Amino acid sequence: MNSMNRLQHFILDPVSKRPLMFLLLTLLFSVPGWLYCWNIYGEYYPLSRLVGWLLFITAMPTLMAWACCFIKWRIVRGLIYMATVSLFAINIFLTLNFDTMISPWILLLIHETNSNESSEFLSTYALSTPSIVTYGLTLLSVGLIVIGEKMGRSITIKRPRLMLFPFILWLAVGVWQAVLVIMMFFASTQSQLQAWYEGKAFYCIENTPANLLYSCYHLHLTNHENDAAWEASEKVFQSVVTRDEKDTLDVVLIIGESYNKYHASIYGYYLDTTPTMREQQKRGNLFVFQDAISPYNMTTLAVKNMLSTNSISLHQSWDEHPLVMTIFRKAGFDVAMWDNQKSENNVLFHDFSNNSLLYGKKMVESTYHHLNNAPFDYDQQLVDTALTVKRKPGSTLTVFHLMGQHTAPIWRYPENDENAIYTADSIQRNDLNDYQRQYIAEYDNATRYNDHVIGNIIQYYRQRNAVILYLSDHGDEVYDYRDVVGRTHEPVKQKQALKYQYEIPMVLWCSDQFIQRHPNIMQNIRRAILRPFSSDNVPQLLMGLSNIHSSFYEPKKDVLSNQYHCGKRIVQNTTDYDEVMKP
Repeated sequence: MNSMNRLQHFILDPVSKRPLMFLLLTLLFSVPGWLYCWNIYGEYYPLSRLVGWLLFITAMPTLMAWACCFIKWRIVRGLIYMATVSLFAINIFLTLNFDTMISPWILLLIHETNSNESSEFLSTYALSTPSIVTYGLTLLSVGLIVIGEKMGRSITIKRPRLMLFPFILWLAVGVWQAVLVIMMFFASTQSQLQAWYEGKAFYCIENTPANLLYSCYHLHLTNHENDAAWEASEKVFQSVVTRDEKDTLDVVLIIGESYNKYHASIYGYYLDTTPTMREQQKRGNLFVFQDAISPYNMTTLAVKNMLSTNSISLHQSWDEHPLVMTIFRKAGFDVAMWDNQKSENNVLFHDFSNNSLLYGKKMVESTYHHLNNAPFDYDQQLVDTALTVKRKPGSTLTVFHLMGQHTAPIWRYPENDENAIYTADSIQRNDLNDYQRQYIAEYDNATRYNDHVIGNIIQYYRQRNAVILYLSDHGDEVYDYRDVVGRTHEPVKQKQALKYQYEIPMVLWCSDQFIQRHPNIMQNIRRAILRPFSSDNVPQLLMGLSNIHSSFYEPKKDVLSNQYHCGKRIVQNTTDYDEVMKP
């Protein structure tokens, strides 16, 4: 037998001589991922792309099943079957009941669940229809495994050579994916892990073994950094935090999502997407900052650095500095957090990473007076609920984290005549096709709806001594100069990508009472709107506006302070934004 024949037999023997074992292992490794992706992304991706994705998900399971077929010891094969069936059953159960596979959040819940909670969970879900389907599929897989082992090698494929080249290609893709999964373990921080997740994990962890490895490692890194963040927050309670004024003050921080400022009429867009903000600007209550950026184009790191009192230009890490909400609570404010991205299953990176920090048990007990339990379909529903909650007498801090224009924008507003104002015909772009112009129209509708939500918050605080800061976590591309929607992760950042993905809208609204009581602050605001700013310094701005005195307040990082010094604005830890953008 020549070397070519030996290679051919080596590659095809598992398929030709143990086809049942090969097929069963491949299906058990990949079916939960297929089901999850079809369920979650079926309404978003075109059918051709979705089917391509589902086929691509099979490559790494194919490699694993192929390797397992070489094992001859029954006890080892038995252990492999047990592990595979167990993972299959768990993931099918989670997908059918909760629209999630094994995730870091699921592992954390298992770790923190007590016996009473376990009993309640079992009584609720043990006999649910999805659970019964799971039991049936698990029994079916066990039965097929028993049949396959009894039949052994009696079933063979007679002409496996027809499969040789496509199978080699499939195995090669599986090897490539396995290498990508191994690269995950070179990440030593959440920032590095998210960079891996955004750039390399796509298509390679939606199978049960790789997903389990990712979930365990993600939980390990997250717990390490969250513990450090909690230790930093504890220092707040050991420090002195005071506020000069006796007057009550309502401070509101609204964090938007995926907001391309060049689709806002307050920044010169040709469609009237921000009528409320324009009206408030004309009245003299709203001030538009012209040069604000986010240091990250990813929600996780953008929000963590926005809410922590670190400064990236001073090389400070978010997990070594306390959250601004904790400082406001120490200063005597009633603190509320209304988060429409407070996911119920936390399967995605940003869901678990942010939720585990902001809503860990210790953080909740020490920081917040009010929280929402779950997200709403639309941001206005979140706001309506929040504004009916009775607050403690005195000063308040309210943080809204909206869904904004998050993909897909058509999901972000109720589809009625009041909100679906723009259509493809509204978009003055001859270089785009109908689908692209319709997507932009939907994005602009979501932007106008976002303006409507902000307007309702402004209306509530109009007669109070209040300030509202609105800014987005990051920008977004919407076919602005190339055929791209969303955000990209190129190692070298170009001007256009920085412009649309990292520049963000930022406005400060002040009530009439606040304007009358604080003429000096108002003068500082008018001076500051042209200053360069990075969103990691939001806590300094909020503490300065509120006249909070604390060791965590740094006036040189407060854009309203006469001592303000912006420093280098670094995006994605490596790129000097102003250096790239200079003429």
